Amino acid sequence: MSITLYTRISEELARRIASEEYPVGTVLPAENALAEEFDASRHTVRAALRQLQDLGLIARRRGSGTVVTAARSKAGFSQSLRSLEDLVQLAARSPRSIRQIQEVVVDVELAARLGVGPGTRWLKFSSTRGAEGEAPVVWTELYVDAHYKGVRALVRKHPDRLVSELIEEHYGRRIASVEQTISACALPPVAARELEVAPESPGLFILRHYKDQAGRIVEVSCSYHPAGRYEFSTTLIREH
Repeated sequence: MSITLYTRISEELARRIASEEYPVGTVLPAENALAEEFDASRHTVRAALRQLQDLGLIARRRGSGTVVTAARSKAGFSQSLRSLEDLVQLAARSPRSIRQIQEVVVDVELAARLGVGPGTRWLKFSSTRGAEGEAPVVWTELYVDAHYKGVRALVRKHPDRLVSELIEEHYGRRIASVEQTISACALPPVAARELEVAPESPGLFILRHYKDQAGRIVEVSCSYHPAGRYEFSTTLIREH
């Protein structure tokens, strides 16, 4: 999958910030210097810096230049549904248990399901989440843009963090929206086995698309919840 130049620049700057090459309080090189280093226009550099600013990693101050304000992005979404907020809380209290990590080329059928191009390469993370000593509450097959190969080690190192957070923090690619579709399902054999229920048992299927500011898909998750282990709630507010 092609990555824009401004995204590549923001990724490199985010990496330098995360590694403390540019610690908090540091003033980043001027736009002209960055444009020369990356062989890019100032407009492209500004777009890269805007991504980092939206993540809360830098602040652009008149007369002071661009200052590093945080080593980690401030994760969070604004939405009417509680589910995304609940997802973050689930990640914190129920660390993932990785079953398999592999690089896959999606076929036509899977590509249509995920909403991505057939023949494209993705990193596939298969995992469960649940409290220690209890049956898992979810089986997830997560597909991440293969460009982010370094996220493999990060996922193992931070089982309590969302992968989208790790991508934002270490690559500077902002997740601007998460679209989700929820449907009833019969649990497929692999999910049923990991969730310790009978194949074809009733369950809940949640498909989430994580997109950047340009609407490009960065990550897709397919989550299976067995009946009785996950609750989804929505509050509807009457408009005037």
